[in-house]
Amino acid sequence: MKKEINGKTKIIGIIGKNIENSLSPLIHNQIILKHSLNFCYLPFQVAETDLCKVIQGIKALNIRGVNITFPYKEKAIKFLDEVEESARRIGAVNTIVNNKGALTGYNTDVIGFKKSLQEDGKFVIKEKKAVILGAGGAARAVVYALLEEGIKEICIFNRTLEKAKKIKQDLSSFFPKSRIIVFPLEEEDLKDKIEKAHLLVNTTSIGMAPRVDNTPLPDEKLFHPNLLVYDLIYHPAKTLFLKQAERAGAKIINGLPMLVYQGMESFYLWTGFKPEGEEVLEMIEKITQIA
Repeated sequence: MKKEINGKTKIIGIIGKNIENSLSPLIHNQIILKHSLNFCYLPFQVAETDLCKVIQGIKALNIRGVNITFPYKEKAIKFLDEVEESARRIGAVNTIVNNKGALTGYNTDVIGFKKSLQEDGKFVIKEKKAVILGAGGAARAVVYALLEEGIKEICIFNRTLEKAKKIKQDLSSFFPKSRIIVFPLEEEDLKDKIEKAHLLVNTTSIGMAPRVDNTPLPDEKLFHPNLLVYDLIYHPAKTLFLKQAERAGAKIINGLPMLVYQGMESFYLWTGFKPEGEEVLEMIEKITQIA
């Protein structure tokens, strides 16, 4: 059913950098059309120097809310009026809700990652070992989700060691039964830790379009068949990182299920309506031919 924009249409959207390939506008507007909701989801490409003004503009323009994507998930927090507890612990937000001029930050990435891992990856997190590549806002949500479900050990590898150390410092005290170890990305321990891991997650932007011939792990020998390899990137649908893993016999997941599940949580926070994630995933896969 076609839905006309009118004087009562509420605006929602996404704020980020280099978001031309984002599927979020397609996903949310398909839901809006299907259920005849009086909303419109728009992409807002934003320079870092304008981030403060843009977030304040949410109030001025009476925008109902926005998603926050790379690289602003951590930077946006300081411009908000309130931050939900788990998002505050994580130190990153991916959703902002405007409640009558008060901006509240949430992190629905946690739910999105956890649900995609359990439902699409059929992966039981408890007592497992994981290796995480990257230490940005997305990595913080991934680590928090794994800790919540009782993972035994998380090894974070990042070029800037201080960022990885900060994740450990911020989250360890909430989950004392789980172990977090940090390493620089070039560390020799990478091979040893991946060999012993059950889960390997790329949270970096390495391999994202248009730089599709890049991978965070050039050495294909590091992958093995007992790994579940998860790339948060969904464009392209199969990154070089996932192709490497697949050739090694590992099970792979791209970031599309997480995008859909976290998006449904955000959508509910803005509209009070929550579509079924599985139904939306099937719809989007059909439209985009991403499987």
